[in-house]
Amino acid sequence: MTTLANMEPFIPVVFEDEACLVVNKPAGLAVQNDGKQNSLLQLLKHPFEPVHRLDQRVSGLLLLAKTAEVQTALNKAFQDRQIQKQYKAVVGQQPAAKEAMLEHWLRKKGEQQKAQVFKQAVAHAKQAKLHYQLIQSTNRYHLLDIELHTGLFHQIRAQLAAIGCPIVGDLKYGFLRSSPDGSIFLQAYKLSFTHPITKEQMAFEIPIPEVWKKYGFSDDTMIQ
Repeated sequence: MTTLANMEPFIPVVFEDEACLVVNKPAGLAVQNDGKQNSLLQLLKHPFEPVHRLDQRVSGLLLLAKTAEVQTALNKAFQDRQIQKQYKAVVGQQPAAKEAMLEHWLRKKGEQQKAQVFKQAVAHAKQAKLHYQLIQSTNRYHLLDIELHTGLFHQIRAQLAAIGCPIVGDLKYGFLRSSPDGSIFLQAYKLSFTHPITKEQMAFEIPIPEVWKKYGFSDDTMIQ
């Protein structure tokens, strides 16, 4: 098997076998070609198919299939909610509750590439659910652990903005300043799934991005 490990040092390979690949996608790199710059798939130079998506300015764990059969199996597992993802986000406003389930209805506004948020069901909107927990605070910023119960376009970004807590660096959803590296402080840090071939339970977790340490957060000081 041709391994991708160390082929692209700025795209860390977290796991790889003959069936699938897990990488830690850097913020600022699109998963697929947007016609303007290189994408993760172009840089890997192999015919992988992502099982899910991460926004260009979001970092974290991304699962890719190596064959059509594996892609079909993982897509079904994703649709059946058998693939679990957890996120961390840094916001500038502390949520009113330290822990809550957020429920909204989201509708994609195509020309703006943005999700509209509604408190009640409206035409062409889908129900969005996520659970967040406040796990650490500094004088100015707050770190949230987030579990998605649905997977909609810009869901975390839009729902947190809807409660007055836009993510650091997310100008599109109301944060006032960009981040030092242009990223959004949102990371897919944990991924777990059943391997489609071996049926082994797979689980991966990565540390928080280095730039977040400038805002007072580190894995060493985190309390959960």
